[in-house]
Amino acid sequence: MNFVAHQYLSFENKSLQIGNLLGETVKGKQYLNYDDDIQKGILLHRSIDTFTDSHEIVKQSSSYFHETQHKFAPIIIDVIYDYFLIKHWNNFSETPFEKFKSDCYQLFENEYDSFQKKTQEIIFYLIKYDWFENYSTIEGVQKTLKGIGSRTKFQNNLHQIIPEFERNFSKLENDFLSFFPLLELHCKNFISFNFQE
Repeated sequence: MNFVAHQYLSFENKSLQIGNLLGETVKGKQYLNYDDDIQKGILLHRSIDTFTDSHEIVKQSSSYFHETQHKFAPIIIDVIYDYFLIKHWNNFSETPFEKFKSDCYQLFENEYDSFQKKTQEIIFYLIKYDWFENYSTIEGVQKTLKGIGSRTKFQNNLHQIIPEFERNFSKLENDFLSFFPLLELHCKNFISFNFQE
């Protein structure tokens, strides 16, 4: 899953949100360098990724892009699922998306000085180019994937993804709507079982 989903699946718990953000860059046992509450968010991030990457519905979504995108297909699904989460936002959250987005950005800015340089760079560009808003439109999805493609050292055609996205739109939307409630339940159970006070 991508940034919006990770933040949503922190359920407005600021420590989990920060940890979920740090999960993008904190690898291996480095998570032990953080306070317990932040560690929980990092481990939640990893649990989200593991559950998502191994799920048959997500693999089905990825398969629509295998012929032309190969190993980049899962990256595409991460971004596209954020698009569908925002499209169906009111089905999942009582907080308006604009408020959710501004609250996330404010939290990231408040904690900016505590982040390592790599995370600071992510936050700088995320806010400057309003990544959350980009994920809410097909044009923004294309822009996001084009940016990812330009930063990878491997040859790719991520900038040409939109025709395939539109051709498989209904199937992808149905996949997302089937999968995301399962992921949400997984996260709630993970938090409940692992992080009881």
